[in-house]
Amino acid sequence: MNKTMKWTSAILAAGVLLGGTGFIGGNSVQAATTGTKTVKEAVQQPSVALKYKGQVLTQQGKIVDGNTMIPLTVLRDAFGLAIHYNSTTKTYSVGSDSVKLNMEVSDYGVSTDLNGYYIYSMTGNHEVKMINNSLYVPFKLLNDYLGVQGVYNPAQKSLELSKKVMNDIKITSVNLDKSNKNANIKVQYPKISGLTDEVQNTINATFKKEAELFASESEKEASRRDGTIENKYDYSQSYIVTFNREGVLSVVVDQYGYSGGAHGGTMREGHTFSLKDGKKIELKDLLKAEPNYKQKLDKMLKASTKDIAFPESTGGLTDKPAFYVSESGLAIFYQQYEIAPYAAGIPTYTFNFSSILPKGTDPFASFK
Repeated sequence: MNKTMKWTSAILAAGVLLGGTGFIGGNSVQAATTGTKTVKEAVQQPSVALKYKGQVLTQQGKIVDGNTMIPLTVLRDAFGLAIHYNSTTKTYSVGSDSVKLNMEVSDYGVSTDLNGYYIYSMTGNHEVKMINNSLYVPFKLLNDYLGVQGVYNPAQKSLELSKKVMNDIKITSVNLDKSNKNANIKVQYPKISGLTDEVQNTINATFKKEAELFASESEKEASRRDGTIENKYDYSQSYIVTFNREGVLSVVVDQYGYSGGAHGGTMREGHTFSLKDGKKIELKDLLKAEPNYKQKLDKMLKASTKDIAFPESTGGLTDKPAFYVSESGLAIFYQQYEIAPYAAGIPTYTFNFSSILPKGTDPFASFK
C-alpha cells in the first residue's frame, strides 16, 4: 500500500434529535417522529437574546456546556435560507452546495454533515442539539462553516448576528462513482467558478487530478481483493471548505478507505489558494511578516503535542507541514500514526495568527 493509500478510520459523532420553532411570523419546524427517545436538555440553561440587522428576534439562543446554540429556523427566517425535509431519509437540510447542512434523524439521534463531510469535534461545539423539543445549531458551526458571524454584548446578554463578506465565487461538487464488483468507490471534489478562466482552471485542475488519482489507486488496490473470503472494499473522498474570505480559499479533502482488517482509515490533505492567481499558498506566504515563524511554530507544536506524541516523536514542525486556514486561524495537522497512536485520530492544532505574527499584521494582505 503506497503513501497515498494509508488510511485512518472515519469516526463519526452522532448528534441528538433536532427541532425548532419559528419567529417573526415563521412557522414551527419540528423533527419527524422516529421513535427516538426525546431528551429534554438545558431546560434551565441561560438564554441569549438574538439580534439581526438591529432587530431583536423573538427566538432566543441557549448556552449549553459553554456553547451558544441558535434555533435552526433563525437561518430560514432571518437569513433567508430554505429548510428542506426528505421524509425517506428523515433528513433536514439548509443551505446549498458546499455549505449545505444536512441533519439526518434516526433512532440513535441526529447525524450532521456539510455536503457529505462529517464534522467530528471532541469538544461537542459543532454538535446540533434538541433543546426542549426545538432544533438548535451551535453558533460555532455557523461561524466556522456557514458564513455567520456575531458580536456578543455581555451587558445586554445579546448576540448580534450578521453575514460575513465571502469571496465572490461559487463552489459546486463533482461526483465520481467508480464502484465495481470489488469495491464501492465514491469520490466528491469541489469545482470553482466566478473567477477568470485561467485562475479557476488552475485551481480546479488540482482538485480533479487529486480525485482521479485517488479513484484510480482505489480501483487498483481493490482489484487484488479475494472475493471468496473478503467483503467488498470501501473508498470515499469528501471535502469541506474551511475558509473562503479575504481572497483566500482553503479546502480540506479527506480520502477514506477500507480494505479489510479492524478498521479503515483516512488520509487528509489541506489546499489553500490565492484567488488572485490560483497559486497554492504556503506557510511562508502567510507568515512572511515573522522571520522566526518556524521556530515559533515548532515550540508551540511541541508544547501542544507532548501529551499524545510517541516517545520517539518530537511533535514539532515538520519539513513540509500539512495545514489549512480556518476561521480560528492557522490549523496544522498530522496524519494518523504520524506522531501519535490510532486513538489520537488526525491530531490538529489551531493557532490564532496574532500569536505568531507581529501585532497588527494581516496575513491575507497580499492576496486581496
